[in-house]
Amino acid sequence: MLRTLLLVVALVILIGIVLVATGIVHLNRDANGNVTVTANPVTVGTENRTVQMPVVTMENRQVPIPVVSVGNGQAANAQ
Repeated sequence: MLRTLLLVVALVILIGIVLVATGIVHLNRDANGNVTVTANPVTVGTENRTVQMPVVTMENRQVPIPVVSVGNGQAANAQ
């Protein structure tokens, strides 16, 4: 039981670190030591990009690829 609890706590901490590292959640601290948490809206969709497709000859095509963007205007998986 204790191992399961420790595993859950470790996973929550890891998820929190990933959210802060990717810019989805921002932690702000003022001069008094108060911490505020702000979260940017995340949108998931597709957009057309020109990529090289493996065909008999290489040619550029525009195809829809998945995109995850954060509310501050930066694409998380920009190519």
